Amino acid sequence: MPPSPTPSVAVPSTAGPAVGTPRAAAAAALLALGAVGVAQVATAAVLPALSRQLGLADWQAGAVTSLSAAVVVLSSPWWGRRADRRGPRPVLLAAVLAGALGAGVVAAVLAAGPSHAGWAWLLLLLARGLGIGAAVAAAGPAAQVVLVARSRTEAERVGWIARAGAVRGLATAVGAGLAAALAGLGTAVPVLATVVLLVGAVVVVLACGRRLGGLTPGSAGPDGPAPARRADLLGGLAVPGVRAAVVASVAVFLALALVQGSVGFLVQDRYDLGPAPATALTGGLLLVAGLGSMLTQGLLVPRLRWAPWRLVRVGSAVALAALAVYLAPVPVPVLVAVAAVFGAAVGGAAAGCTSAASVAVGPGSQGDVAGLVNAGNAATFVLGPLVATSAYGVLPVLPAVLAVVVGAVALVAAARSGR
Repeated sequence: MPPSPTPSVAVPSTAGPAVGTPRAAAAAALLALGAVGVAQVATAAVLPALSRQLGLADWQAGAVTSLSAAVVVLSSPWWGRRADRRGPRPVLLAAVLAGALGAGVVAAVLAAGPSHAGWAWLLLLLARGLGIGAAVAAAGPAAQVVLVARSRTEAERVGWIARAGAVRGLATAVGAGLAAALAGLGTAVPVLATVVLLVGAVVVVLACGRRLGGLTPGSAGPDGPAPARRADLLGGLAVPGVRAAVVASVAVFLALALVQGSVGFLVQDRYDLGPAPATALTGGLLLVAGLGSMLTQGLLVPRLRWAPWRLVRVGSAVALAALAVYLAPVPVPVLVAVAAVFGAAVGGAAAGCTSAASVAVGPGSQGDVAGLVNAGNAATFVLGPLVATSAYGVLPVLPAVLAVVVGAVALVAAARSGR
């Protein structure tokens, strides 16, 4: 870090009211983030069955999911800037309320059944597409503002951001688990369970009150007054360190999306498996990759205390090595081990990218850069599956080759940036 930071470089400090937010506030932010993630996954899990129950076309179900992703991409930066200007509490509250309302409407549509199919698709677009999409877009940036505010050092900041990534991974597992465990009681039951969780998060956020911290308009953070709002439309992207971090993050998540979008086809063709065993193996590979990512972000990264760009460099390099093995027709046990290593590497690199964007700006722009990273990552899961399936039709190993290429972009960005 330069000895005399400019407004585009943040040096964590112990001074100022925004730093040292109580641990309860961080826990509340992580709870809100996790609750929204559980609702996102649980509602996605019931959507195919719901669409068939209502007699909707497959493209209509796809439109609901696509709208939700588009809302995340387009509105995450706006929510982040809102958290910078107004503080994270109202944004977190909006996230959990939107999630609870959206999940509640989805549960109502499930309970009503096909008798109201005419209105069902419109309600799903509003509830699952707009409502839960907005909740996901808002929760991540607001939670990061809270977590950064309680960090006294760069290592603490990296650790809290990594824990947020682990919470997202845990939410994915919990949401899928709720759908699998409770669907036998009725398809609305898993969604209702997420409503209860979100209502609990609303209560916790309200109870925390001012302890959630963050900046209010005109207030000063630990590095001085919040920077003036940029007149241009670039926002945080005007800062070179943020641009590099966003590019690296998009590259990491695009590599992940390319692999996830094609691995089910690859294992079926490579190992000559039928539909049931191929599905089981694909699910197992995704599970171990997710566990590797979650454990790396939740346990390893906070203990390593590495600088952000070092995490990106090492994570990207390990991911590239794992992809090189993945390209070869290795035995299934080796492939499972590769999936775990790849997931762990992506988890570490992702934490590094988000942290690198965070430390590139002052405290008054944390929501802005978190929103940009959130939007970029969401965009990869819109583009990635489409590219992966199209590329697989040309050549089965092509999605993995493309993943190597974009993974190399992340490594180059890390090599050219910071310490």
